Amino acid sequence: MRVLLYILIIIEYISFYYVFFGKRQFGKGKWSKWICLGIDLFSIVFLLNVNQMGLVLVLALIGAIINVSALFDITFMENLKLFLLCYPMLTILESIIQYGLNYYLELNNRSITIIYTIIIIGITWIYYALAGRKIEKSSFVLPTAISLLLSAVLFIIVAMITYFTYALTEILHTANGKLGLGLVTVGGGIIFILVLLMIYYFNSQQRFQLENKMLEKYNEQQREYFEQLLEKEQKTKQFRHDIIAELVEIKNLNDSKECNKLDEFLEDMLNEISSISNSDYDVGNEIINTILNYYLSPIKSACKITVKGYIPDELSITRRDLCIIVSNLIKNAVEAVETVESSHRYITVVIKSGKIFLDIKINNSCNKADGIFVDGKITTSKKDKNNHGFGMKNIENVVKKYDGDYTYGKENNDFWAEVRVKNNRSSKK
Repeated sequence: MRVLLYILIIIEYISFYYVFFGKRQFGKGKWSKWICLGIDLFSIVFLLNVNQMGLVLVLALIGAIINVSALFDITFMENLKLFLLCYPMLTILESIIQYGLNYYLELNNRSITIIYTIIIIGITWIYYALAGRKIEKSSFVLPTAISLLLSAVLFIIVAMITYFTYALTEILHTANGKLGLGLVTVGGGIIFILVLLMIYYFNSQQRFQLENKMLEKYNEQQREYFEQLLEKEQKTKQFRHDIIAELVEIKNLNDSKECNKLDEFLEDMLNEISSISNSDYDVGNEIINTILNYYLSPIKSACKITVKGYIPDELSITRRDLCIIVSNLIKNAVEAVETVESSHRYITVVIKSGKIFLDIKINNSCNKADGIFVDGKITTSKKDKNNHGFGMKNIENVVKKYDGDYTYGKENNDFWAEVRVKNNRSSKK
C-alpha cells in the first residue's frame, strides 16, 4: 500500500504538469533518468520498512519533483515555481474528494488517500481527452511573480480549510458537523474552479493583447512596404519616361565616338536600374516580403544581405503563424548583427517551398558573447531576458502546431536558425 501510494502521487503530479502546465516536451538527458530511477528504487525499498503515513507523503512529493525534472524539459526553478502552485491546488481538490469518500465509505486514511489520488489522475486525463489537448498548452502557465503570489494565497486557503475541518470534527463536535464540512468542501471546490478560470482568463487576455500588438506591427510593416512599392513604381515610370531621350543620347555619343562619355553615361543608367531593382526584397509572398523589407531595407547599406528562394502566397500555414515565424527570425538576426563590427555583418535568408514542407533558414553574424547555450537552449546577455526569449517560444509553439522542427546553433561568431513546417498546399488556409 505504501509503495502504491508513492507511485500514484508521482503519477498524479506528472499528469498535472503534462495536462495543465503544458509540459509535453520530454528531456533528453539519459543520466538524469537513471539517477531518478535509482532514487525511486531506494525510496521504495525504504518505504517497505516504514509505516508512517506522513513520511510516505513527504517522500512521494520529493519523488514527484525529481521525476518531473528528469522526465520533462524543465529547469529546477521553473519546476519549483510550478510545484508551489500545483501542491495547494491538488490539496484543495483532494480535500473535496476526500470529504465525499468519507461521507459514503468507512475506510482508513491510507485507503482513502489511494482512492482519491486515483480519482484525480482519472479526472485529469478525462479532461485532457475531452478538452485539454484542444486548448493552448500554456493556458494555465503564469508569469513568475503572479504565480508565486497565487501560490501564497492558495496556501493560506489550504490552511483555512484544514483549520475549519479540524475545528468542526475534533473541537466543536456539533450535530451539524457534516453540514459544516460539506460547506467547507463546496467552498474549496468553488475556489479551485475559480483559480483555474482566473489563470485561463489572464492568459487569454495576455495572448489577445500580444496578438493585437503583433497585428499593429504587421500593419505598420505592410504600410511601409507598400510605400516602398509605390516609390519603386514612381521611379520605374520616370525611368520609362526618360528612356527614349537616354537612348538618343547614347546614339549621339556613339556616333561622335566619345567612348569615355558613353561609358560614364551607361554606368549611370545601370546604377539607376540597379537601384530600382534592388529597392526591395521579393520572394513571391506578400507577408514575407513585408517583413523582409521592414527589417532588412534600413540596414542593407551597413550589412551584407542575401535573400534566396521563392514561396507562393497560397500556403496551408495561416498568415498570422507565418508572420510570427518570419518576423521573429528576422528580428533576432537584425538585433544580433547590430552588436557586430560593420565589416563582419551579414544576414543570409534561404527559403524553400515544396509540396510537403516549407523551409526557412537564417544565417547571421553575431557577437561571440551575445547568447550562451545552456542545456541545449540559448540564453541572452540582455537585461530583458523574459521578453527576449518570448519570440523564440512563439516560434516553437507555432512550429509544433504544424508538426515541424525548429533548430538553431552557434559557432564562434556565426548563428543559424532553421524552421521546417508542413505545408500541404491542398489544404485550406
